[in-house]
Amino acid sequence: MAVVHTMLPVSALAATPVCLGCICMKRLQKSARPSKSRPTASHLVQKLAKGPIDLQSLIGRPLSATQAIEQQTHAELSGRWQKDKSQSDSMQKACDVVQLKWVLRRALAVLNTLEIEDTPDYLRTVIKAGGIMDVVEQYPWNGQERQHSRRDKRGGHHHGKVVRTERGPAIRVRWADPFGGTCQDTFDMSEDGQQLTQITEMVMNTGEICNYKTVYRRATG
Repeated sequence: MAVVHTMLPVSALAATPVCLGCICMKRLQKSARPSKSRPTASHLVQKLAKGPIDLQSLIGRPLSATQAIEQQTHAELSGRWQKDKSQSDSMQKACDVVQLKWVLRRALAVLNTLEIEDTPDYLRTVIKAGGIMDVVEQYPWNGQERQHSRRDKRGGHHHGKVVRTERGPAIRVRWADPFGGTCQDTFDMSEDGQQLTQITEMVMNTGEICNYKTVYRRATG
């Protein structure tokens, strides 16, 4: 332990008995006193003992749910994804409720690639079904709706927008009759960034509901 040299005026020493050791001890105690602005080591240990901790809460500036969602890394979702048919649900019911034409059902059978471009300004998705059968959509992150051709390739358009949810980005679209309804596609990425699950929830104007999931693996090369 280093020796602390405290210099006092001679007059002060002569007037009042002073214990240099007491002065040093008080200063050390003051400097070692825990700060209210940051957690102490014992506080962290107690938190860890109770389970996973929220680092934002420890530094006194917790994020809101919206802020946490918005801080997701855009680059992680961007890329090319290959469909894992063995882990994906059948789309038979979805085809039936919109009475999808035979040629389009054949295109769905070979659909196996999803390309995503997620930037701070927009989310763009390309479902590769072969040339003119591709489904290309792009939505701004400001919440504004955009118009695209119907996914079932019938005449007309659908209106859609993208929002952030606790699971991940979600595209919400609506279209009019014939076979009108709404659909939400939520993209849920695994923690390691190698698997993407697209959760589709369809509600037809007739009241019929169709839900299914499509699992993708991040493409390499």
